[in-house]
Amino acid sequence: MPGAIDVLHVDDDPSVLDLTEAYFEREIDAVAVTSVTDPETALDRLDEAAFDCVVSDYDMPAMDGLEFFETLRERHRKIPFVLYTGKGSEEIASQALNAGVTGYFQKGGPEQLRRLANRVDQAVEEHRTKEIAERYSTVIEALGYPVYVVDETGVFRFVNEPFAELTGYDREEIVGRTPAFIKDDAAVAEAEERLGTILSDDGPDVQHFGVDIVPKEGEPIPCRDHMAALPYEGESFDGSVGILRDVSDERERREELETKTRALDEAPVGITITDPAQEDNPMVYVNDRFVEMTGYDREESIGVNCRFLQGPDTEEESVQALREAIDAEESTSVELLNYRKDGTEFWNRVSIAPICDADGTVTHWVGFQEDITAFKEREGALERQNDRLDSFASIVSHDLRNPLNVAQGRVQLAHDAAADGDDGDDENLSAALDALERMESIVERTLTLAREGETVGDPEPVDLADVVADSWSTVDTADAALSVETDREVLADPDRLRNLFENLMRNAVDHAGSDVSIRVGDLSDGFFVEDDGPGIDPAIADSLFEPGESGTAGNTGFGLAIVQEIATAHGWTVEATTGEDGGARFEVRGIERRTPAAP
Repeated sequence: MPGAIDVLHVDDDPSVLDLTEAYFEREIDAVAVTSVTDPETALDRLDEAAFDCVVSDYDMPAMDGLEFFETLRERHRKIPFVLYTGKGSEEIASQALNAGVTGYFQKGGPEQLRRLANRVDQAVEEHRTKEIAERYSTVIEALGYPVYVVDETGVFRFVNEPFAELTGYDREEIVGRTPAFIKDDAAVAEAEERLGTILSDDGPDVQHFGVDIVPKEGEPIPCRDHMAALPYEGESFDGSVGILRDVSDERERREELETKTRALDEAPVGITITDPAQEDNPMVYVNDRFVEMTGYDREESIGVNCRFLQGPDTEEESVQALREAIDAEESTSVELLNYRKDGTEFWNRVSIAPICDADGTVTHWVGFQEDITAFKEREGALERQNDRLDSFASIVSHDLRNPLNVAQGRVQLAHDAAADGDDGDDENLSAALDALERMESIVERTLTLAREGETVGDPEPVDLADVVADSWSTVDTADAALSVETDREVLADPDRLRNLFENLMRNAVDHAGSDVSIRVGDLSDGFFVEDDGPGIDPAIADSLFEPGESGTAGNTGFGLAIVQEIATAHGWTVEATTGEDGGARFEVRGIERRTPAAP
């Protein structure tokens, strides 16, 4: 045992004390002997200092050795006590052993002194080992964990009460049996493999692994085993010791967390979690849908603020609403124009909510991000449709009313003339017919306007020069001239694109004269159509694309409105400006450039 041994020797014969001390110092590696000649002095010394063992004579004047032992026990000094007496008898030996002394020796020669020294050394080692075991046992019991000891043959030699409670067996039912009766074969094999690594030269001192304990009744109990080998020297392996921890609740929480995490990962909307405790409230989690929706992978998203999705056309008002909600620690929802990694725009409905701990402190923010681009496009189309309906109502109430009144008046005149005996009134009937034809034209144009405003859903590659030439052939252009300066190919509905060019060409002829020169050319993001006529009348410049607006007598004024609807349906814009020669110029933009395929 490590550490010196302190021995208190009590004997009324000083010569015995000196001889015994000499043998102790020779036989025991590290020993300090305190010699006293009477029990009273010995008791005082025991009150003053700690000793590892007491050796006492039996026959002493003040009190005998057994009385000294009893007095010592009354003071709760549970240390090894060896009775070493010259007055030996079976009666005294029996009394001593029954009283609980550690050892009993009769005084004798050198051999007997060597035996006494060895017994003292052994008794101290046993006592110290017992004390250590009791301390560890107290700690283990206080922890409340199930503890087991399996010997070198693979049999339980000890289990504590928590272990018995875990399994549902009595401790007596467990000790002496192998672990196989509370584990399946796979678990037994794993434990043996783990123990093998502990016993290897380069293995760990402790192994931690999961194991399902099969109790006497009920379902297997998931536990975590902390296994180590019992101390041993050389190759004399004495067995293993382990502590079990019931992880049922932990497994349930882990499975619940895994389910929630899987739900977040696979949710049909983008989900982000940010950490306001970190600088700039960066994202610490993004799900698969967010990656798919934005084009940014997790490595690019984690650790940065989600404002990196914003761009030049993101509305500051919506961004400010998010900031104010975060400052107020409140939930909110806004619609933002965001940008994907490739630079394309998408409409994002962002909803945020605080995540609080038990004290109500905001620890994180969760954000739900939904791509509502299609919804916004439908919303825009609906708004445009409503605008068209308003225009149609205006047309019906105003533009159709005039020719209708003319037709009614002329027919009434013709009717009255017939009633007066006049056989015919060609002038009145001809005027009525012209009015009806104008009404028919307005109705057809109105229907065209409605049809051309529908969103183009499935565009196809179209050669712009071919469409221009085809459109020119269908329009009554009289002496007008056409110059085509484009090699662009666009994604469009060919019929509606043809209608767009027809209306622009017809508009040029109607407003600039039959000998007008028309030029079609490329822009960086679209094309233009311009003429060399007098240009756009400032009086109607602001309402040029409104249905029914025209600067030419007898014109329905629907052509440019149809042009605008066709452009909008493709996702393009159209703008009227002044051409190089001062004539009218119409620029259509927002078209992605395509290079025609090689023949």
